Amino acid sequence: MKGKVVFVMAAAVAMLWAGVAQAGVIWCDDFDSYQTQAELDAVYTQLYTPNEFLLDTTDGHSQGNYPGNCVHPTAPNVNYERRMYKNLGVEAAGTDAMPLEFTVWVKLSAGDDWWTREYIEIRGYTGSGYGDGDLEELIALGCTSSGVDTTKYNARVVTGNNWFDTTVDKSTDWVKLTAMVKTASVDIYVNDALDVSSPRAPGFTFDSVVIGSGLSSRVDVKFDDLCIVEVPEPATLALLGLGGLFLRRRRTG
Repeated sequence: MKGKVVFVMAAAVAMLWAGVAQAGVIWCDDFDSYQTQAELDAVYTQLYTPNEFLLDTTDGHSQGNYPGNCVHPTAPNVNYERRMYKNLGVEAAGTDAMPLEFTVWVKLSAGDDWWTREYIEIRGYTGSGYGDGDLEELIALGCTSSGVDTTKYNARVVTGNNWFDTTVDKSTDWVKLTAMVKTASVDIYVNDALDVSSPRAPGFTFDSVVIGSGLSSRVDVKFDDLCIVEVPEPATLALLGLGGLFLRRRRTG
């Protein structure tokens, strides 16, 4: 009987490990690998050429002892509408067992809070990428100017609360914004602290990331260290550990 228990436990652990093996990085970019605008444009599709979303090689979020690169929409004294996207090549879901973690670092220039309209999105369409079919789901992190508290960072869940506020004031320092996407909810973190949550309709996936609002904004907003990853919940990892512990005890018993 003990042999059967060990076999069943081993099979369960193997299945769980198989699920975890499918998790991991979907797309991460610190923008430091690009030396020129042309190199950035080769990876992301620009929507408003020749007004590309711009590479900044002087003011990225600090990674050690060098500033690194970032991206932003506004050239000096110019307020063009800029936006770019990248298809992820997968249909990323986000579930309670395997949340989808969408993170970006954001830095605002000084200016009018009420007219800041720059954000970054993950999107899901009925097709396989940006603009392919109907938009099903969209989650945005950053700042907007309509129907929100314009002194705070904002977030958006199209199938949930649409645009809503965090409790954190805008800053000219780098700030980390994270959306933890689960089956029927999205938790918004600011600098790794849980801030607000929104419901969302279950079942929709994400196939693209969009950088920039494509709208005019009086405040320049810089984005860096974008990352979209699948993260197993602690309960799943704990179960894997428990299974491994059980097997080790059985072998030494």
